[in-house]
Amino acid sequence: MDLVNFSLAAAFIVGLAHTLEPCEDKAVISLFVFWAAEKLSHAIGLVVLYGLGMALADTAMGFVLSYVGVRWLDIVRTPLEITAGAITIIFGIFMLRGKELTHVGHHHGEAVVPTDTKLLRWQAILGLGIVRGLPPCPLEVAILLWAASLGSVWRGTATVFVFGLGTTAGLIPLGLIMGGISKAISKTRYESFIPKIAAILMMALGLYLVLAPIFGIEL
Repeated sequence: MDLVNFSLAAAFIVGLAHTLEPCEDKAVISLFVFWAAEKLSHAIGLVVLYGLGMALADTAMGFVLSYVGVRWLDIVRTPLEITAGAITIIFGIFMLRGKELTHVGHHHGEAVVPTDTKLLRWQAILGLGIVRGLPPCPLEVAILLWAASLGSVWRGTATVFVFGLGTTAGLIPLGLIMGGISKAISKTRYESFIPKIAAILMMALGLYLVLAPIFGIEL
């Protein structure tokens, strides 16, 4: 295996590991999507779209950093975190208020109302993935710096893209695990808490993104 292929393979493995890092609300989104989607294939598809959204954002940053250097990251990181945090809070509010649109009569044998919620449309999930991928987490910063140090725009961009694909692949088993948790909860009287908990966590993470750069908070 030559050095280029080794770098790409390593980036993919790091991307898989990135799935387990508590950033980009991956577990929260997976829990909400698998709870609200009527079909397993639909839920998996939406989770993959969320991962691809993050991969697109990371790849774009990787391209820019490989081209102009790492100083750009310090300049735009704070505005990106604040913007992404605000949008995440808004999405969380929609999740909290849109329960009746996303999931009605799921338990106790009641009929499920066909959903066409904006929160479960592929554009919304893909867009949220892009937004949440913009403020880089520590592992993404490491990959971006690695990409910028390679001395090649295309190698750097490819490395970050493969890293994103690794994360996307890792989201599938994570989503299935969260789907199992959601299914288990749906058999209890606590099912109605799923969207509320997911929404509150989403808004809390968004609030952290907004306040962290302002007050110099680091997680």
